[in-house]
Amino acid sequence: MLDLSQLAKLTEELEKAVLVKDFDEIQRLCLEHNDFIFSLKPEKKNSVNNQKLKTFIEIHHSAIQLVQDTHRIMQSQLFQSIKARKSVSKYKGVKHAK
Repeated sequence: MLDLSQLAKLTEELEKAVLVKDFDEIQRLCLEHNDFIFSLKPEKKNSVNNQKLKTFIEIHHSAIQLVQDTHRIMQSQLFQSIKARKSVSKYKGVKHAK
């Protein structure tokens, strides 16, 4: 049975976190409600519940996309930082610079 109150609350909290781009809150919500999220299934006869479920799925998908995009950006910045550091250490005068 679908718990509509929990679904509505989780949808609202997740939507707020996505709008303000609060990655820690997104991850916390997904970890805390992991079992509930994976237990969600559409109901054949109830289109109202299915619409609420569809709204949650769209918000959850956008939250996941936001976290993945941020992860990619951070990896790219880390790679650029390491690459710059390696190229600077190639110069002989860097060790003796004042």
